[in-house]
Amino acid sequence: MDDGGEPDVAWFVGLELRGRRFDYWAGLTRAGHRYLYVEELDSTGLREGLEVKPPEMWAGHDCDLPFRQWSLGNEAHGVLVDDPMSVLRRPFGDLAPVAFDIEWYSTAEPISLEAAPGSDGYRQSGEFDARIETADGVLEVVGQSARAHVWGSPYRPPFDSVPAAAGRSLAAHLRRSDGTVVLQWLTRTGWREQSAWAGGVALPG
Repeated sequence: MDDGGEPDVAWFVGLELRGRRFDYWAGLTRAGHRYLYVEELDSTGLREGLEVKPPEMWAGHDCDLPFRQWSLGNEAHGVLVDDPMSVLRRPFGDLAPVAFDIEWYSTAEPISLEAAPGSDGYRQSGEFDARIETADGVLEVVGQSARAHVWGSPYRPPFDSVPAAAGRSLAAHLRRSDGTVVLQWLTRTGWREQSAWAGGVALPG
């Protein structure tokens, strides 16, 4: 947060498993910088545990203490884009190397998430200590964070008509291999998110 209380750095990591195939995302957004976005959709290369190694990238997700501590990392090339909305149809921008090294610690007990029939899940608040290497240098940042874990069906935020945070915060959107997209914003009160379809709706800017 800056002195005015607005967020100035936001990051996210996401992994969805479907048997031996997966979707993977990572993003970094900073005030005054272009959005750095990484995706591997419907990919292969799942190794032991939650390590993935598709061609030309690597990402690891290690549970150090159940419900208490996670270690996250990646080494990949993403794209730098001027408008986070542009990644929802075809991510196209300047190629950019990036490496995440993140320690995540819980600060509260898990809270149940509403999930689709036959599914279950929870969200848990926490804090992080991150070192993110980009072509511009090394970014070291600590702050508040959260993680969500859903099983039985993919995790999707609600399909809301109007995002509460659009235009007032840092955007870190992503697209999914099934045609849906997730709009995400970090606000002064935390993350806001909603699902949408990339086609057939007017996505907010």
